[in-house]
Amino acid sequence: MKPTSVTVDPRFRPKRRNWPLIWAYIIECGGSTKSTSATSMAVTAALRGYPGVVFDLDSNASSTTVLGYDEDALKGKKTAIDLLYGKATLDEVALPARYRIGDGDDPEEDFAPIPNLRVVPSSPAMAGADLAIAEDADRNDWFGEILRSYEGDDTVFYLDFPASYGKMPYSVLRMLDEDDSVIPSIKADPKDVKLVKKLTDELERIRDKNRGRRSVPGRPTLNHLLLTGAPTATHNEAAARRATAAAEAMYGSVLLPYIRYSADAKKLYEDECPLPILLPNSVPSVDYRKVMTHLGFVDLAD
Repeated sequence: MKPTSVTVDPRFRPKRRNWPLIWAYIIECGGSTKSTSATSMAVTAALRGYPGVVFDLDSNASSTTVLGYDEDALKGKKTAIDLLYGKATLDEVALPARYRIGDGDDPEEDFAPIPNLRVVPSSPAMAGADLAIAEDADRNDWFGEILRSYEGDDTVFYLDFPASYGKMPYSVLRMLDEDDSVIPSIKADPKDVKLVKKLTDELERIRDKNRGRRSVPGRPTLNHLLLTGAPTATHNEAAARRATAAAEAMYGSVLLPYIRYSADAKKLYEDECPLPILLPNSVPSVDYRKVMTHLGFVDLAD
């Protein structure tokens, strides 16, 4: 295997591979807080000195918007679909993450950069990703090719998936091994908790299909579970309490520190700004910092 071209903490290069840790935010549920968690954790790590890339693989482009790029800003630029078709490299597609500080579209005056973070932007064309792979099975290797040719110093690839288990998610998830993490981010709702079982079944299917193959790791593993909108003293609905209890009973060994409920969490899409920057002292921002500390991403400036 080609050695990495830069010096990186070995914990971010499992088995001495050349690509970073992979964190996959996936669950077959729309509005489950995948994008909020992916961007909040990525930004928190970046602000603490850990470089990373957010891959927005969902055609609704929520992570792309939060990290500073709307459809107009992406005109003429490459997006995730170009990676899938092999028409561009990662460095040609990934854009410097940023957040809105003004009302216009001037990249200098109306946006501020987020250091140590890039975003692979999505586009409406990603809605056809499954069909593109169905038409040409060789496209199953698109993500693997990105990993094998990687030479950077990122610590984590944060993957924001659509709410489905189609061919495109499969082509990516089969490149994970047990050192990487499948991280469903779900609301404290009994319906969401029940959906985790379907995800674990899908991961087992992927492992079974790739067992014994040498060309791909094929071992995606649910190592962590994020529960968002968790009960607080002022938001203590019965459904949220039941969901929290069910998550503790079924997935206690992989549960991360809770992300408590806050109505402010919805503002990041309106303001085109990630939560840890938009509202750094809000309850969920504090909790996402606790999560990243729990995962070993301490502030390198301390």
